[in-house]
This record gives sequence, C-alpha cells and structure tokens, in this order.
Amino acid sequence: MRAATWRSLLYVPANVPRFVAKAPGAGADAIILDLEDSVPVAQKDAAREGLADAMRICREGPAAVLVRINRPLRLAVRDVEAAVACGADGILVTKAMDAGHVRLVAELLDELEGGTPRAAILPLIETAAAVARMEEIAAASSRVAALLCGAEDLAAEMGCTADDEVIALIKRRMVIAAAAAGVTPLGTLGSIADFRDHEKLRDVIARSRRAGFGGATCIHPGVVPLLNEGFAPTEKELDLARRQIAAAEEAEREGRGSFEVDGRMVDEPILRRARRILAAAR
Repeated sequence: MRAATWRSLLYVPANVPRFVAKAPGAGADAIILDLEDSVPVAQKDAAREGLADAMRICREGPAAVLVRINRPLRLAVRDVEAAVACGADGILVTKAMDAGHVRLVAELLDELEGGTPRAAILPLIETAAAVARMEEIAAASSRVAALLCGAEDLAAEMGCTADDEVIALIKRRMVIAAAAAGVTPLGTLGSIADFRDHEKLRDVIARSRRAGFGGATCIHPGVVPLLNEGFAPTEKELDLARRQIAAAEEAEREGRGSFEVDGRMVDEPILRRARRILAAAR
C-alpha cells in the first residue's frame, strides 16, 4: 500500500440517506462512511446492511470511499465483512490498541479479499495506551496508509480538553511515528469544527501542514474546499520544486555534486521534499 494522499476526508453517517446523497458532490478526496460514533446503537445493524447502497452512491463521484468500523469485536468483524463486500478503499480502525490489533484486521482483510489487497488500514489513536504504541501501530502492516488521532476520545480519557496543548503534543508525536513508518499523518493542530470562520480554519490548516500533516478529516462539507486548498502545494512551492529538480539533473549531467537554487544550497533532503511536493500535485 502507498501512503495516503488524501487532503480532505469527509465523515458521513452511513445511516442518513440525505447526507450520503450529498457526499459525492462535496469535492472531498475521500468519503468516510461512518458506522461508529455518528450511528446510534439501535441503528448499527441497519447502517451496515445499507452500506452497499451508500457505497454505490458515493462511488458516483471521484472520491475514495472508506468505512469507519466499530470497536467491539463482534461488530468490527461484521463491519469489515460488509465494507470489503462493497469494495471499500480503506478501513478506519477505531481505538487501535497495538500492532497486534492492526495485524488482526489486516489478516481478516487478507482472507476476505482473497489475496488481492485493496483496502488500506487507517488506525485511530484514541487511547492513552495507544499513544505509547503509535510507532508500532504505524509499522504493523503494509496495509497501513495513514494515522489519525481521536482528540475527543483522548481528551475525555485524560481529563483535558480537545484543544489543549497536551493533545497537540500527541499529534506532533504522531507525525514523527508516521514519518518513521512511511505513512501519512492526518489531522490538524486545532479545531476545525466551526466551518463559518474561514480565516481561523485557514490558519489552523496552514499550521498543520507546516507541522507535517498531509490532510485532515472533517464533518461538514463546507470545510472540504479549505482542506483541499490548504493541504495542496502552492504555485510558488511547485515552481521552486521544479527548478530544484531541474538543477539537480543538470548538475548530475555536469558531474557536479553541489549546486544552489535561489541562493540556497540544495542537497538530498531538499530534493526529497521537492519530489514529495511534485508528487502531491500529481
């Protein structure tokens, strides 16, 4: 599996037809059909049974379609079976515990998909115990494409608020764990719940991108365009990246090991960043 390249991931309650119907037109890179928090307990079975129809509707647009599963094992297995049956592109593993938990989900996917891997795994770090195991969770399976942090669940367990610095520190550590495993950290360093305050949202998204995040989830379609804009390379970044790559190719032809662009020496770490920027644009 490749690291996720989704800038925007829109949560949609799988049991609410009017929200599902609007999802393909939201412009998100990925749609998350939610079987967990946004679905009342009494409607869990109905939401799962309607997953195929919801998936078909969401497939009308270009977005990848993922499924967030429930945590109790008896529900999780049924959710994964339903998600694979309708061709989900990925599974969000609620309250991922450790590497063993992720590998069990990967094993189930291997069995259900019959040897042709399709669904990526996106573990959600939502407990203090999982925070201590982020590195092993990120590297647990080749199916892992991204890491996410469940700020509200973490905050509730630790007795802090979701916008407290302790949550931001955990998210920054998650960026490191994701980088070490070669997967994408998804999230923001502040709340993006208030979709009306575009200035604040742009600031939070910009800070998050600078911190290493590659995209983020949201619950309102009004946030999607801001995520797509904020997590995409700017024209200035693209121009510089292209010129750095071109200068590197010229230097190689001339047998030079060092060169500069815009008065700054360019080395391999800078070229890696340039390649990453260009890949994101593609």
